[in-house]
Amino acid sequence: MKVVFIGADARTAEIASLSVRLRWPDSTVIQATTAAQGLELVEREWPNIVLLHPDFSDMAHSGAIQELRGFSNVPLLVLGHHNDEMEAVSSLEVGADDYIRLPCDLIELTARIWALLRRAGIGTSYESESPVVSGRLLVNPATYEAFLGGERLTLTTTEFRLLYLLLKNWGIVVSRATLERTVWGEQVDSYGLVKKYVQRLRHKLGDDAKEPFWIASVHGVGYRFIGPTPKTLEASIRQNSLNVSPEHS
Repeated sequence: MKVVFIGADARTAEIASLSVRLRWPDSTVIQATTAAQGLELVEREWPNIVLLHPDFSDMAHSGAIQELRGFSNVPLLVLGHHNDEMEAVSSLEVGADDYIRLPCDLIELTARIWALLRRAGIGTSYESESPVVSGRLLVNPATYEAFLGGERLTLTTTEFRLLYLLLKNWGIVVSRATLERTVWGEQVDSYGLVKKYVQRLRHKLGDDAKEPFWIASVHGVGYRFIGPTPKTLEASIRQNSLNVSPEHS
């Protein structure tokens, strides 16, 4: 496994490296002491996960996360400051998949990394599942990509898993508890995250919570995917081919 650590503090980098090697002893952990170096490393090395400690001076941590999300959906865990409540909120809002405050127990950090990797599909592969089409939305579980009207959506791995879970259960109300357990796992304190991530998904899909086209809220219960009936990509192509009139073929 390959890990990129972005942060200037050597002690935090050492703790992060130990937590990774505790579970994955053959891992490679590469440190970047500035945000710019870290972004270059991620683009060049294609790591399995990024650990970010927002103590670098060349860029605001929210700006660094936004830039990262502009070209990569790599799992991102922010190792934050213990006394900064807004840091956690802003990190998750701009694209981090998880946030943990330092100092923390080494075992807990390892468990959070493992949970994030599992959510990202490492150890749980969708490779055998076919792309799904719902109207103008195409979701490819094998590549963790989603396209709306031919334009690629910039989704984090957590956002993708949430979208795909709702899509697979088209028309069925999925409870908040089920979403929390399936997407975030038992090890992660996911209270309140479902609402935030659904809001982010709606924003990226251009959806309106008051008059939804894709995701509807069921008050006090959970959420339901209400877009056009999903079909496999192959079935959608066949149907479109049959709908083409002879003069246009």
